Amino acid sequence: MSYALRNTLILLMVLIFITAGGYLIIHFYQLPQIDKLEQTIETDQAEYDNKREIADRLPDLEQQFVQSKEFIENFDKTLFRTNNPDQVYRFLSILSDTDPIQFDYIYTDSTQTDRYGVVTSQLAGRGPYRAVLNFMTRIENSEPVQKIEELVISPVSQVDEYTFVTFNFRLRSFYDRHNYFNARNTPGVSGQIQFASHNPFFPLIRNVDPNTDDLIDVEQSQLVGIGSGIVYLLDQNGRLQTLQERDRVYLGRLESININQGYAIFRLNKGGIVETVSLEVQR
Repeated sequence: MSYALRNTLILLMVLIFITAGGYLIIHFYQLPQIDKLEQTIETDQAEYDNKREIADRLPDLEQQFVQSKEFIENFDKTLFRTNNPDQVYRFLSILSDTDPIQFDYIYTDSTQTDRYGVVTSQLAGRGPYRAVLNFMTRIENSEPVQKIEELVISPVSQVDEYTFVTFNFRLRSFYDRHNYFNARNTPGVSGQIQFASHNPFFPLIRNVDPNTDDLIDVEQSQLVGIGSGIVYLLDQNGRLQTLQERDRVYLGRLESININQGYAIFRLNKGGIVETVSLEVQR
């Protein structure tokens, strides 16, 4: 074999080995690496696009955060800071000083949700009807978020306490589990009150009060004289008495005087039954 042929065969063999090695490297190593790099590029591109989208939304999110923070700070409602029932009782005591009533406070339980918790209590007490109404109005309209449930109001059936009522209700007081609200130790008290022009529990017909002040009993007296703005009566005890318009008598007042026709009109309230009594001068 000539020297040139041998060198040609050697070079051919080397070329075959190089080609085969290159093919094997490309097929079994570089192609998987390329696929892996392509997947990495796709993942990085998706992450980049996501972060880019967040970056584009950041100014709007910052503005929304500032607005939400201002809304919470200026909101006229707040939550109790913890589930300690002492905070609730302390706040109710402040309200009862404003609207004087008596009540017993019984802590029942405390429940939680993802964002807030609820302290449940039971209140029972008594007081004037208007004070009780104001007390409940301030509870639900003051800063702490509270809700009254299962309210029961009953009249006090005692002669000297017709304006009083007893009450019983369940109170749900909400507290902050995640410090969303920068609540103070003592939340603000609402100045809003519920004006009650009429007490529905006040009896329309009542027992007639006795004449403990020994006032003139019009129905047992005689009108004996009349002058300009004044009348003269013999009362139930036989004593001569003088009255002017709007003066008090037993169960009422002297309403008006008619000097020309010689009579006086009295307005009496007999336990809720209003009557007009007219007395004429005895001739």
